[in-house]
Amino acid sequence: MQLKLLSASRVSLLALAVTVIAGALGLLPAAAGDLVDFKSPLDNSPMTFPLQAGEIETPAVKNFKATGVNEYRGNADAIAEGKKLYTANCIICHGADGTGKMGPTLVGKDVVYPQALTDPGMFSIIYGGASGAMQSFFRRGMQQDQILKIIAYVRTLDK
Repeated sequence: MQLKLLSASRVSLLALAVTVIAGALGLLPAAAGDLVDFKSPLDNSPMTFPLQAGEIETPAVKNFKATGVNEYRGNADAIAEGKKLYTANCIICHGADGTGKMGPTLVGKDVVYPQALTDPGMFSIIYGGASGAMQSFFRRGMQQDQILKIIAYVRTLDK
């Protein structure tokens, strides 16, 4: 068997083709500035996230806003706190297992708002509210760090 070496220009062309195809299929992350897409579930408008009076933007929140990565996922202490917050604020509508009661499911692929499948999307929904009875938890006084902990807990239900 004879091995043929590709020229540098052919390797570059092949790499470009693979990159374009992978990007078109959604297999590549966006550039760092484009990674986080915070949109309102109500009208798909871009969202901003002012802090509560006296709220301090934690490093976890700053990182999340910049990257879309919730560093509380997999953190046992944060998940335990998220469970307490979920029990106090969410369980009545979404049920103990997140599959929904009065409110829609938060687990699986059959969510009402597809953006809830991503952490930035779920953050937008919790922070800003959604249609129906889902009011803004920002307006209820919830801090952004608490929202991240709730999300970390909810993601443990989807296993």
